[in-house]
Amino acid sequence: MISLSSKATIDNSISSHNSYLTNKSYTHLKHTASKLQTILAPYRVLKEMLRYGEAVHPPHTCLFYFRAYIRLLGLWPTERTAENPLYYFYNVLIMILFSFFMLYLIFFKMALFRMRNGETDIIISEFDALHVQHANLLRDGPRNQRILQWQRRFFFGEICFFSGFYILSLFLFAAMSLQPLLSQQTLPFRCKFPFGLDDPDEHPMAFACVYFFQCFCTLYMLVAIVVMDSLGGNSFNQTTLNLRILCENIRHLGESAAGTAGACSITSELVVWRELREAVEFHQKIIGLMNRINQTFYWNYVSQMGASTFMICLTAFEALLAQDKPMVAMKFQTYMFSAFMQLLYWCWMGNRTYYDSMEVATAAYDVHAWYEHSPLLQRQIMFIIKRAQKPLEFRAKPLFGFTFASFTSILSTSYSYFALLRTMSD
Repeated sequence: MISLSSKATIDNSISSHNSYLTNKSYTHLKHTASKLQTILAPYRVLKEMLRYGEAVHPPHTCLFYFRAYIRLLGLWPTERTAENPLYYFYNVLIMILFSFFMLYLIFFKMALFRMRNGETDIIISEFDALHVQHANLLRDGPRNQRILQWQRRFFFGEICFFSGFYILSLFLFAAMSLQPLLSQQTLPFRCKFPFGLDDPDEHPMAFACVYFFQCFCTLYMLVAIVVMDSLGGNSFNQTTLNLRILCENIRHLGESAAGTAGACSITSELVVWRELREAVEFHQKIIGLMNRINQTFYWNYVSQMGASTFMICLTAFEALLAQDKPMVAMKFQTYMFSAFMQLLYWCWMGNRTYYDSMEVATAAYDVHAWYEHSPLLQRQIMFIIKRAQKPLEFRAKPLFGFTFASFTSILSTSYSYFALLRTMSD
């Protein structure tokens, strides 16, 4: 396996960027040598992965890079005493500016990320440490190669999903900003300004400023929501990845000792006990990370569930009412599709974690020759099976968790509200 810092395979810009990113504390966030370099960093990793295949392994999770993206957006200030005054001022200005804009769901999530960035940073650092640990401590072997392949595939999938949602946000931005130019609506969002500044006939220059201000706010918030949701969704994704690695480790407990010539039964038993203890600690770490994620993103979950239900319903109803206005209908159809895809993304990620967490019980039952070990060790394996039968779920109690069952329930509720509105309008 070739590290991304290797000069034989990676150019100097990526090598310097990786060394810059691996600094401890907030140095990698506070002193961005090149904003463009930071933006392109995961794509350069992806490029090298596609070029060299399995010889290249991503040095960090996508969460690591998305944290830098949020920092560049001005939404990740550190403690005020340690923060750059200009950056802190920019962050406060951004929050005040968007508090007057009418996309309250996105502003609410921006405020939550600003307030909970310490807890979010711990989650990202823990997942990144697990990623590096599994990549650096593994030796050659079919099982280890599978784990490395999973890490590469998850990195590739996360980047592709992020890029896809970013492109979708650009289409949504185009629908919101260009629709007024092609219809009778003058601004992307209806609003009234003092002295008639929103009237293009009386104040053309002021109207142009208002129009570009709304376009800037719209684009900024759409990019922000894509990055923030990608960070939240990829926390689900990394939990799933670590659960799969855990299952792989449990299934092969003691195989290293069993395959050693001349290994006695006592030695094999000790190796199984040691690896079993490591697996249990790893499982507890995953459960602790999941509980921390649920606490940190609690209000994000609540707002996401409520907003998705009403956005799908209301945008579908608005598109129905605007059948005689194709451009307006297309705008609301784009809204509806974006809300649908956003909810599907969260529920798909959560659904994988839900079922992979129960797969731990199956993996424990598949332990190599478990029936040949001592009764005490068999009981310990039984405890793992018992705990794994309680699935891990990303949810904001008492609301639904993020699973496909919740997804269908939300769609059913949205359709019920849509049918009610349609009946009332008729």
